[in-house]
This record gives sequence, structure tokens and C-alpha cells, in this order.
Amino acid sequence: MSIEKQEQTGVMAENIQMQFIAAIKSQEQLNRRNSQIIRYGVFILLVFFAVVIFLNWSQRNNMDRMGEYIEEMAKGVSSMNNAIGQMQNNMSSMEQGINKVASHTSVISRSIVQPDNSVAVLSHIANSVRLLQDDAHGFSKSIESINYNLNNINKQMKQLNRKLGIMGQDINRMPSPGKMFPF
Repeated sequence: MSIEKQEQTGVMAENIQMQFIAAIKSQEQLNRRNSQIIRYGVFILLVFFAVVIFLNWSQRNNMDRMGEYIEEMAKGVSSMNNAIGQMQNNMSSMEQGINKVASHTSVISRSIVQPDNSVAVLSHIANSVRLLQDDAHGFSKSIESINYNLNNINKQMKQLNRKLGIMGQDINRMPSPGKMFPF
């Protein structure tokens, strides 16, 4: 083999060796880049997982609060329903009292029209007036009870209105953690 061929073979060997070294360096850079991509990908997945857990926790707390508001509102509606039932009873009692008043006044008017002004008739009129007074006292109690129930209903409505306002604010606030994502 001639010197020229040996030199060519040496040059080729050097070129192959340099290409091999360049390929190894390129492979090392590619491996580093791939490992960085994998690290960043895992980090992004962990952050995304943490955000999803936070959103889930946030929504669960909001839903628990909504459940509490609904339970309180149900209690308020039940209380109002009881008050309305009592008012209906009071109204029935007042209606019966009005019927009694009509009956007593008709007895008084018949007694007054009679030409006999005996003690029995006057006693009957006095008894009817006393019954009218009792009926008026019953009306007063019924009206006081109705007033009490109406005040109770008014308080419950105010509480329900406040709870509904808070629920509305919470419902409007619920999607806000998700707004940080562009999708």
C-alpha cells in the first residue's frame, strides 16, 4: 500500500471519527433536550393536576355552602307555611266570630222591637251585648295573632331574600377560578 493510500485512509478514518464524535455530541444534545421536554411536561402535568384539584375543592366548598343555604331556606319556608296555617285558623275563628256578632245583633234588634220592655228582654239584650264584647275580644286576639304571624313571615322573607342574594353572589363567583384558563 502506498503512502498516499495510507494518508487517504488516515484522513478518511479521521473524518469518520469526527463524524462519529459529532453524531455522539448531537445525540447527547438530543437526549438532553428530550429529558428537558419530559421534565417540563411532567411539571406542567403536575401543575395542571394541582389546579384541577384546587378547582374541584373550590367547587365542592361552594356546593356545600349552597346546600346549607337551601336547608336554611327550607326551614324558613316551613316556618312561613306554619304561620300561614295559623293565620288561616285565626281567619276561620274571626269568620265564626262575625257570624256570632250577626246573630247577637239580630237578637238585640228583635228584642228592641218588641213592645214588652220587661226585665227578661233587657237581661237578654245585656247578655247579647256581653257576648258581643267577648266576640270583640276574640277578634282582638285573632288580629294580634295574625299580626304576629305576618311579622314572622316578613322576617322569614327578609332572611330568604338575604340568603338568595348570598347564593347569587356565590353562583356568580363559582366559575371565576376556571376563568384563568384560556380554553
